[in-house]
Amino acid sequence: MSFYECEAEDLKRFYFAERGDYETTPHFHGAVEFHFVEEGEQEIIVDGQRRILRRGDGCFCDGFSVHQLPPLKEGKAFCLVFSAEFFAPSFSFFGGKKPPTFFRFENFTLLHELYERCSRKYANNEARYATFGGAVQLILSEIAESTPFVSYKTERKNSLVCSILRYAERHLNQDLSLTAIAKEFGYSHEHLSRILHKYLPETWASYVNRLRARRTEALLSNDPDLPVLSAALACGFDSPNTFYRAYKKEFGKPPRRRSK
Repeated sequence: MSFYECEAEDLKRFYFAERGDYETTPHFHGAVEFHFVEEGEQEIIVDGQRRILRRGDGCFCDGFSVHQLPPLKEGKAFCLVFSAEFFAPSFSFFGGKKPPTFFRFENFTLLHELYERCSRKYANNEARYATFGGAVQLILSEIAESTPFVSYKTERKNSLVCSILRYAERHLNQDLSLTAIAKEFGYSHEHLSRILHKYLPETWASYVNRLRARRTEALLSNDPDLPVLSAALACGFDSPNTFYRAYKKEFGKPPRRRSK
C-alpha cells in the first residue's frame, strides 16, 4: 500500500524470483536486496544513482536504500530480498563490510542452482531456513571473489525509521504531524526531520498524505457505497481540500463520484 514494504521486515523473510517485465515504484525497507542481470538491460535507480545494468552486472540495496526498477524488457534477471537476519552472520565473515552498490557477477549457473533449491517445497521450516542461509553465504562468497567489500556508515537509525513508518501505517486516522511523531517516539522535531529526510523521497507531510490517499482509494474500492469524504475523514484527512489535492497528486485525477 505504501512505499515502505512492511512485509520485508518480517523475520525469516526470503524472496527469490526471476524478474520479467514488471516494474517497481520507488520503495524502501530494512531488508537486504540484490539484483543480477543475466540477459538484456535493466535500468535501476538507487538513492538517486541511475544505472543501466547489463549481463553480469549486479546491484546491492542495503537497508532503507530507496530504489526503483523500470520494466526489464526482453531479458532475464534475478531478484533476491532477504531479511537482514540471514545476512548478519555472513557479513561478520567480512568484518562487517558489505558489497558495493554496483558490482560484477557472472556465475549464473550458481544462481540457477540456488534458485531451484530455494524454490523447493520443504517439509519443515528448519530445512528451508538452513537452505536460505546457505544460499546467502554462497552468493556473498561468489561476489567477494571478484569485488572488494566496503564499509558503510553505521546507521543505527534504521530501526527507528522502521518503527515510525510502521506506526504511520497503523495510525493513519490519528495526528501524524512530525510534532506528534516526535512526541510519540521521544525525539525532537528537528532530529526526526533530519533522519526521515535521508530515507523518504519527499517531505513527511507529503508522504503521509499519499498513504492516506491510497488508503482512501482502497476503502472506496471495497465499498462503492461509502461517501468519498467519509472515507477520506476515516483515513485521517482533516479537510476536503487537503484530501482532493493529495488524491489528485497521487492518482492524477479527482476521486470518482460514488453513491451515498
